[in-house]
Amino acid sequence: MASGFALSGMTGRAPMFKIVRTGTGRGKARLKADAVLMPADFQRIAEEAGRRRCLRARKTGFIAARQAARRQVVETRWNGRETTNTARAGDWIVTNLTPERKPLRDSDGRLNTYVIAAERFDSLYESAGGEGEFGAIYRARHAVEAIRFPGGFDIVASWGERQTAPSGYLIFNGEDVYGNHAETFAATYDVVPARRSRT
Repeated sequence: MASGFALSGMTGRAPMFKIVRTGTGRGKARLKADAVLMPADFQRIAEEAGRRRCLRARKTGFIAARQAARRQVVETRWNGRETTNTARAGDWIVTNLTPERKPLRDSDGRLNTYVIAAERFDSLYESAGGEGEFGAIYRARHAVEAIRFPGGFDIVASWGERQTAPSGYLIFNGEDVYGNHAETFAATYDVVPARRSRT
């Protein structure tokens, strides 16, 4: 049950997002958005969520990736359906791996798989050497910014499909804004300690 919400992000035409509180009292913050979120939206969401500084996180797990030979619908699941995306020929079908390079599976044994557009892959990942059952092994090139939403999210991801989770993080990788289930985030990312200012 929602119990009030923060001011909605505006683009000049209509609200792009809103942060609602679920439950009683202060409740858990949940992000809702009915349009693809842009980098400027990420910064506004961070401000409205009351986090002056976003978390920085680095992917510690690896990925296995292979290029799609033809158009293919990929369903991303983590203890239920999170989203779907359609890979075009040449796009990358990615499977999350643990830091030990084992496939990441949910409580039902399902793989955590998603799509990266062909033109974005090389800027996000670099070879880590080796090959696995689900493709060549890669690691992330850069850290990401993340905002935690204990009440989860119900948003339109950067690939245009709805993405939901009961608890998770909003991620900004320098270009795209999307959600990440809290459990997959915990299994594949480490928070980068904030830099201390010198006095």
